[in-house]
Amino acid sequence: MTLRDAIEADSLKVFLNLGEFAETVTYYPHKAFGQAVRPPRTIRAVVFREDLVTLGEDDGQTVVPQFTVHVKNDSAEGISSTEIDLGADQLEFPRRDGKPPEKRSILRMIDQDHGMLVLQCH
Repeated sequence: MTLRDAIEADSLKVFLNLGEFAETVTYYPHKAFGQAVRPPRTIRAVVFREDLVTLGEDDGQTVVPQFTVHVKNDSAEGISSTEIDLGADQLEFPRRDGKPPEKRSILRMIDQDHGMLVLQCH
């Protein structure tokens, strides 16, 4: 087994273990004009909640929650770095435990390797 194989295997067995810190979220791929519909799919993720960021210019600043989401870099069990449409694709998860899930736009890919993607959502 190569190091790459080990990293990819560990992404589900260790980091995205539902018995530990992972949870189930729904990925909604955007359908761009002329493309085939890509249906939503349920995937495992580790969601870090409620970092607050300030958006806007001098007078009109707004504080909004920011979420960092770790998913498998895979088009079947997670989200592939080659398929993601930043700004258009969405993830659905609750703002905090006990709350209903809400759709949030995937704005930025913070990090990636062969096993995982780290995404920023608002």
